[in-house]
Amino acid sequence: MKYEAMLREMFKGIDLTVEDLFLLESFQISYLPDRVPQREFAAVLWANPLIKNFLITKYPPIKDFISKILHRFGPATNQEELLEYSDRLIWEIAEQIVYVKYPEIYDERAEIGLDFNKAISDIPLKNKVVIDAGAGTGLIAFAAAKAAHLVFAVEPISSLRQFIREKANKTNTTNLYSIDGFLHAIPLPDGFTDILITLRAIGWQLEDELQEIERVVKKGGYAIHLGANSDDEKDTSLHNSLVSPKWGYNCSKFKDKGDWKVRYVKQI
Repeated sequence: MKYEAMLREMFKGIDLTVEDLFLLESFQISYLPDRVPQREFAAVLWANPLIKNFLITKYPPIKDFISKILHRFGPATNQEELLEYSDRLIWEIAEQIVYVKYPEIYDERAEIGLDFNKAISDIPLKNKVVIDAGAGTGLIAFAAAKAAHLVFAVEPISSLRQFIREKANKTNTTNLYSIDGFLHAIPLPDGFTDILITLRAIGWQLEDELQEIERVVKKGGYAIHLGANSDDEKDTSLHNSLVSPKWGYNCSKFKDKGDWKVRYVKQI
């Protein structure tokens, strides 16, 4: 579990427990089937029926997945094994929990991993309206707000929206607005924005997301997707979809902080 190891290092010293699963919002629960290690998840659910009931009540479609893995895997054989499984599970999805439990720590420790100005050096932001879709703690939104006319940070997690608002007040960033929404359901009018940017946020419901981007970005505007290392774009379904004739994104590379980064850009 390489991702688990990375998160343990990133969020070293943070206290996380299986009870933190109660903090997840419904759309985060919808991602669990693609994210959780199934044996560990089943053991935790066998030992914690209240967590199982909460997840199903909060997001009913997950019931079939939960039933499937409980049928496939039995309970942990002893308390030591249960603790080991619980620890693995919670750290494999730690990023989702830290989002809602410690947004200030996520903002402090989660590296953008690229120079924002270099990544969009050919896309002028001055006097433009920008959407940071799937904004998280607003890493892109705050960077864009330094040059843009208006920035809208679209983020479905309420604690992150509140964090962005508080940070905007503290930093006197008066042109940034945090609003509820998803990348596949942006609550703004057709042709609203000049530029839409994502940072490691696209791909959960790709077709719907790309259609929504085409709707909300005005003709002649730009959609930009950032966050991939150069090796990540090879032979991936996301890359292949973005550069396909249907969607027509241009994939380019730029060197930043010693590494080659990938970006996808389309003029609508």
